[in-house]
This record gives sequence, C-alpha cells and structure tokens, in this order.
Amino acid sequence: MDRRCIVSEPFKREHKRKRISELEMRTGELQERLNSSGRRDSSALSEPTWNAGNTTGPRNAENESRLASVAPFFRDATIAPVSYRSFSQAAETLQTPESLPHDQSGSATLSRVLEGQTVDAKDIDATFQIFFRDCANLMPILDPSMTPNACYALSPVLFWVIVGVGCRTYPNNPTLLGVLPSKIKAMALLSVNGNITLYTLQAWLILLYWPFPKSSTGQDMIFPMSAALLHMAMQLGLHLPSSGQDFSKVRLRLSEEETKKRAATWGYCMLIYQRSCLAKGMPATPIIDIPHDQEQKRTLFQSMNPKLQFELKLQDVVTRCSIAVSQNGVRTMSADQERSLDTLLGMFNAQIASVGLEYATDLDRLYVHLATQSIQSFNLYKSPSAQDPTSLYDLCVTCCQVIETFDNLDKTGQISLPAAPIFFYHGLMMPCHILLRLLKTSFMRYVNADRARSALFLGISLHKRLSLQNDDVPARNGAALTQLWNSNKVFRRPDGTEMASLRVRGRLAGSNVLDGIVWWREEFGTFMGIYPPPIGDNRSGTHYLEDFDAWAVML
Repeated sequence: MDRRCIVSEPFKREHKRKRISELEMRTGELQERLNSSGRRDSSALSEPTWNAGNTTGPRNAENESRLASVAPFFRDATIAPVSYRSFSQAAETLQTPESLPHDQSGSATLSRVLEGQTVDAKDIDATFQIFFRDCANLMPILDPSMTPNACYALSPVLFWVIVGVGCRTYPNNPTLLGVLPSKIKAMALLSVNGNITLYTLQAWLILLYWPFPKSSTGQDMIFPMSAALLHMAMQLGLHLPSSGQDFSKVRLRLSEEETKKRAATWGYCMLIYQRSCLAKGMPATPIIDIPHDQEQKRTLFQSMNPKLQFELKLQDVVTRCSIAVSQNGVRTMSADQERSLDTLLGMFNAQIASVGLEYATDLDRLYVHLATQSIQSFNLYKSPSAQDPTSLYDLCVTCCQVIETFDNLDKTGQISLPAAPIFFYHGLMMPCHILLRLLKTSFMRYVNADRARSALFLGISLHKRLSLQNDDVPARNGAALTQLWNSNKVFRRPDGTEMASLRVRGRLAGSNVLDGIVWWREEFGTFMGIYPPPIGDNRSGTHYLEDFDAWAVML
C-alpha cells in the first residue's frame, strides 16, 4: 500500500483486562489511604462548613500525584467499556468524597442549573448547611463534611435532593420551594432508568423521608416509591451483606466501614417502607420475615448502628401487630374477636415496653411513645359497649405524651419541626384525631379531660409549626381539627345520638385519622353520604349490615 512501517520504541503490548485489574488494585490502595487520612482530618472538624479554606486541609504530595495519575483512566470511557467496568458502575466503590480530585472537593461551590432553573452558589451552600444541621442527624447516612461540589460529582440526583430538602426551610430564597420540587422528583424517577448505585438509594431515602409539601390536588407517591426503593436495595444486594458480590457485575472491595454503610442504607429502606405502609393503613412485611438465613440476618443487623437497630425493633413490633390485628378481623367484630384483640394488644404492648427499656435519648423516647400509640389505637375498633376504661385512659395518656414530647423536643432544639420528616407528620396527626374522638364522645368520662384538651390544642398549634405552605398536609389537617372541635355534628347521627365507632375500618392504625377526615368532609366538604354509617353496638353486625344496605340503595 506504499506506506512506511514505523516501530514505536516506547510501545509495549499489554492485556487490557490485566491493565484494568492493576489499575483497580492501585485505586483500592489509594482509596484506603485517602479514607484513613480523610477520617483523621474530618474528626477535627467541629461542624460542616462549605468554604474552600475551611474544608481543604494539607494533602500528602504522593497521594495527590497518584490520584492525578489514576483519575483520568476512569474518566475515559474507552479504557473501561460498559460491558466490563464502566465509570457509573464503579462509582459506588471507587468514588468517595475523599477520593475526588482536589478541584471538585476543595474549590468554591459552583452554581448549578436544573432544567433551566439556576441555583446560585450561596443558596446551595445554605441549603446544604440547613440539611446537615436540621435533618441529617435523624437519618445519618451521609458524611457531614461532604461539600456540594463533591456531592454533585458523586451523584447529581443526590445533590439536588439535598438542595430540595434544605430549601424547604430556607428563608432567603423561598421561590426555590416553588420551582424545584417537580424537577427534582422527575429527576429522581428517571434515575431508576440508569445504573442504580448506593447514592441513588440515598437520594431516594432522603426524598421519601422529607417529601416536598403536597397540596390538596397533589398525588402522594411515597407509598409506591417506598416499595420501589426496597426492590432497588435488594437489586444491589444490600439485604445480604456477605453476598454483595453475587449482585454486582464488577468486583467489590468493601471495607468494614462501607459494609456498615450498605447495611444502614438497607435498614433505612426497610424503616421507610414499613412506616409508609403504617401511614397508608396497609400491612407491611416484617423485617424478621425477609428470607435469608439466620447468620446473614445476624450479620446484617449487627452491622447497623444502635440507633437504627432501636428504631427497627420498635417498627417491627408495630408491623407485626398490624398484621395480627388484620388477621383477627376488623370489619365486623364479634365478642370473641374483641377478646382476642385485647390479648393481642396486651402482648404487643409488652414487647414495645421491653424494647423501650433500651432508649437512650429524648428522641428515642418519642419513638417509643409513637409505637405504643399505634398499637393502643386499635382499641377503638371495638364497639363502644365493649371498651375497657383502663385501655382508653392509657390511650389518652400516650397521645398526650406524644404531643407534649414533640413540643419539648422542638423547644429544646433537639428537633426542628419545620424540618420534620413525614413520619412526624403522621405521628402528630394520629393523637390529635384520637383525642378529638375521646373528648367529643361519652369516652370523655374515662380520661383526664383537662390534660387531653390542652394536648389537643397544643397539637393543633404544632401543626402550624410543621406547615411549610398554606395548602400542605399539616395546614389542612390543623384547620380540619379546629373546625371539628367547634362542630356540634361530629360523631353524631342526624337525630343527635352518638356515633363513636369507626366507619373507616380497612386502614388499620390509619383508620383513626381517616375517620376524622370523613366526618370533616361530610360536614364541611362535598362528600355527604359517601361513607356508610358506623357499626353500632350490635356485636353480630346485623344493625350495621342493614344500615349499609340502606346506604347502598341511596347511592
């Protein structure tokens, strides 16, 4: 072909996979050294700051040069094709805030653009600081020393979710809460279409734990997304810490710290899934029933921090109680079913009391009260004539304790109600509706009416502190409680006789809240006659079925 043949002197033929394997080994060694030095540096920080001068410490010259030599290979897609080891697949094990290049983790925060919406650097810094100050301690899955630039390099969706959660209580630019939520939710949903990493799961966890305010016309996506989150975690093998390699196409070199991070992520996935089921009134899968052997289960649980273990134990008791109550029957209850319900609730209350002995902080005590409240609330499924005064008194005391503890934690600065997660919303709505029922019916003679009334009014005030927008869930529920308290028709038939039983009986612990909403809709909304009358005192259910048939004929 009349072409000159040239032999390059420095050229050396080598196997591509062997070259990548050596590169992985070098990267693993470097990551371990950087992680250890990063932990020593971060332990000296008193609180997270986002200025370059405060977050960037002196670096070892050798580590810097080796990092500079390794990083370009993983930015070049031609070196590691997708079929073997792509950059996005390797991100979970190779990229950490400590292993990012100097210009990403130490420079001044950059402005970012999301679907045409520009967010200034100062707003990004402020929202990150709000998130790690007010929110992150409730679900500690992220490194508090991580800078916005480093977070964006790790995962853009995680970056924007943190900004979105932080902007919920950011006073200097309230317009962000109006324009970012829809864009961030769309980005999170689209992230499932790509390669799912640990950072994708963390973004979803944060988004579901602190969802954006939902108006009366908005669609609640927490329940279906929590189930998808659980399956994504299983797809990454987080539920089997000793068999993570079986679920990965690439080689995993997990240190003990990274294994604990994966176990914590799985634990919070289970926690959010079970709590979303509780709020929706659906039976969830108990964590003890997840099908893996006892050794794997023990290893997984021991890898979690004590705080997470404590929350999971409480939530697991509540989940198993909900399943047992549902199996016992709640639609129409006979005398035998009501006696069985008393036995079940007594057993699960004892389990909560046993787990509650492990609480170490005021926040842990709040979790105990919330779990106890969920179990005791099932007493209201019984007919009014079968109610035990002691059970109603205990239920009233627990509801008062929940509301009073929320107020105390907020006043002492241990939690910030405006930055509260969705679990706190539901935890506050339930005692308010239960106290309303106890005070507006003949049940009032069994409780401390003065304390219950003060707690109810305090709970309505706490709804205002929780509210972020005029039309969000706390604002609407607080207004509904106020109207129901001033109503003379609530829990009454048209002839004025009492109707203390639940009409909504298919939503487990959530029925107490939804039943109160039904009363509000019928008096102040447009849902008159939509729901059947409540079950009367007739244990056989004949009176209820006759009323239900009459209601059906009217429709």
